[in-house]
Amino acid sequence: MTDPLNAGDVLAVHNHTKLFSQAPAPIAICKGRELRYVFVNEAYSKIFNHRKILGKTLREAFPELEGQPYFDILENVYHTGTPFFGNETPALVDVNDDGHLTTRYYNLVYTAYKNDEGVIEGVMAFGHDVTDVVEARIKERENDIRFRNIVEQSTDPILILKGEDLVLDVANEALLNLWNVDSKSLGKPFLDILPEMKDQGFYELLLDVFHNGVTHHGHEAPAYFKKPDGQTETHYFNFIYQPYCEADGTISGVLVLATDITGQVAANQKLVQSESNFRKTILQAPVAICVLKGYNYVVEIANQFMYELWGKNEDEILGKPIFEGLPEAKGQGLEILLNEVYKTGRPFTASERPVQLPRNGIVETTYLNFVYEAFREGDGSVSGIIVVANEVTEQVLSRQKVAYAEESARLAIESADLGTYEINLLTDEMFTSPRFRVIWGLEHDTINRTEFAAAIHPDDLSLRAQAHKESIETGNLHYEARIMRKDNSQRWVRVKGKVLYDKEGVPHRLLGVIQDITEQKLFAEELSKKVEERTKALQEANIQLERSNAELEQFAYIASHDLQEPLRKIHLFSGMVLEQQELSETAKLYIEKVSLAATRMSGLIKDLLEYSRLSQNSLQFEEISLDFVLKNVLTDFELLISQKGAIIKASELPTLEVIPLQMNQLFYNLLGNALKFTKRNTVPVITITANKLTREAKMEWPQLDPRQDYYEIMISDNGIGFNQAYADKIFTIFQRLNEKSIYGGYGIGLALCRKIVINHGGVIYANGQSGNGASFHFILPCSQHTYPKTTIE
Repeated sequence: MTDPLNAGDVLAVHNHTKLFSQAPAPIAICKGRELRYVFVNEAYSKIFNHRKILGKTLREAFPELEGQPYFDILENVYHTGTPFFGNETPALVDVNDDGHLTTRYYNLVYTAYKNDEGVIEGVMAFGHDVTDVVEARIKERENDIRFRNIVEQSTDPILILKGEDLVLDVANEALLNLWNVDSKSLGKPFLDILPEMKDQGFYELLLDVFHNGVTHHGHEAPAYFKKPDGQTETHYFNFIYQPYCEADGTISGVLVLATDITGQVAANQKLVQSESNFRKTILQAPVAICVLKGYNYVVEIANQFMYELWGKNEDEILGKPIFEGLPEAKGQGLEILLNEVYKTGRPFTASERPVQLPRNGIVETTYLNFVYEAFREGDGSVSGIIVVANEVTEQVLSRQKVAYAEESARLAIESADLGTYEINLLTDEMFTSPRFRVIWGLEHDTINRTEFAAAIHPDDLSLRAQAHKESIETGNLHYEARIMRKDNSQRWVRVKGKVLYDKEGVPHRLLGVIQDITEQKLFAEELSKKVEERTKALQEANIQLERSNAELEQFAYIASHDLQEPLRKIHLFSGMVLEQQELSETAKLYIEKVSLAATRMSGLIKDLLEYSRLSQNSLQFEEISLDFVLKNVLTDFELLISQKGAIIKASELPTLEVIPLQMNQLFYNLLGNALKFTKRNTVPVITITANKLTREAKMEWPQLDPRQDYYEIMISDNGIGFNQAYADKIFTIFQRLNEKSIYGGYGIGLALCRKIVINHGGVIYANGQSGNGASFHFILPCSQHTYPKTTIE
């Protein structure tokens, strides 16, 4: 049976409601022997997350308290009238009413609730939830113990001096050893322990930190200690004097952290002598740090590395909310992360997180490692976020490239039908791929080298042994051998590998690939026979071809020479006819056209003769300065240059091994074209330059030998130019791009240039734009030395 609430109870409680309901302290009243709740104010209800307890007995309202002392305590107050006072009393309570018990701490007062006649009718409970205070103190105590443990375990001197007299309160073993004292010095003033420090400035610095609360940093500071034998010993320290604060923020002493760098200073004091060097070292540290204050995350401080990571200058972002100064970072989930850390105080760590940030005026994807850590005030409240970040974009992209390369290599190996293997050179254990086992005729993936070598043809074992011996020295393995498979078939294989070495240079692993080249070998043997047959036939054909070429060159020379004679007669007699007075104007015009055609024909034959002479091998290469060649050609064009007012700009040209006459023809034709194809009303400007080809530039031209040195000579002009679509066509014999009646010529000059450059083992090409000039480039070797051909397998 339970005692029901009667009207008198309700009325009595109602009289107290006005008084207690607005009270800030938690208050509840339980009446009757079963201690039924008849009043609960808002503060009391809030403690227990508004659990519905009004009208219930104490045991009904809080069944989880069964087995805890509270029922007995309350019943004792009810029966005896003796009040109960509890300070920071622990209780296991289902705060969230979800069946999960948590320990809470309360300051409690239980007093007897009496009627007007002084009869006890119940119990009045007053309480405060002090869980946060208790847990904070416990945490503080744990932190203090942890701190003292860290101090004791540190190999650097650490101490705490307390009070105006700077009494030694905490000191680790490293400090006691440095001062040449023992633990008996604890509790003594600083100057009583080390009187020699009074005149060295440290005592004054400690007092300044204690009084003003300003942290002091010392760098390579000398300190003089008196040894037991009376001698003075000098040590150098990097140290920090930092105010030591109690939980309420009051300064009670000085925390000293020191690092004895005497040895370092002795070795490096000539190198590091100024504060600027120290700051430079700090500024070059590859870590970006900043502090964001308040819920708006205002940038309070940031180092230069953080500004570089943000892609911003200091004046663009310092003192502003982070997402106002760095709007590019909005909408990437960083706001949510910051809010979570600010709200919960729990740190957040990100690894290789992609973030869009400004780089050189554009927003790019960067990858960052960063930590968000709550920035707490002295009372433990979160007032901001500490950000430590490091950009790892290059590493991430490199790893992605490596992964891509590995996948590409895997696909290449599979597509090339290669087998792979790995050998532990210390144990001779081998691991093979499925394709390797197919080629080698094996049935399992793990074998030893003896079993591996047993399949090699006896005649090829010495070749294999020599290749492996050389691989230990060079790191590369390469040989071809025959293998005898269990089905008695014989296959040819190509083996390639790479030896890996440990830190001491000892070979410990071999990575390799094999390829079945049986079909290649069979094909090569057949091809060798065919080549031998074809070579013999080709030699005979070459002899016949050389004979035909010689006859053809002789014919071209004789024909060209003999054709000049009738042309000279046509030109001579047409001139004589023109001198006749009785000719009509029409007849004179016709005779002039005949004479002009004969002149053009003579020029064409002359050019053809020059072109045919380029095939003759009688001319010798000589080392000659191209500056000398250019000077002679410019002398030939001296009158034309003067007539056109042309400007010639020439840089220093190299000395090369060339055929002088052909080189003169080359420059003559190219400069002649530049002077011929000029624009009206424009001063011609012709530029001649030379540059030595880099290794990378040589690789762009398959025709060039990368072992040879080359120069590229460029002759450019501001003339009429040409359409780039015809850049290759213009080097074809008899090819013209312009009106013959305006510019003349026979379309042989550039073909002649191309043949000269090819004769010298070079390359020629042209760039142009209609109406905007042209540039002709020819690449020539420094010498005519020929390197032996190499075969790359």
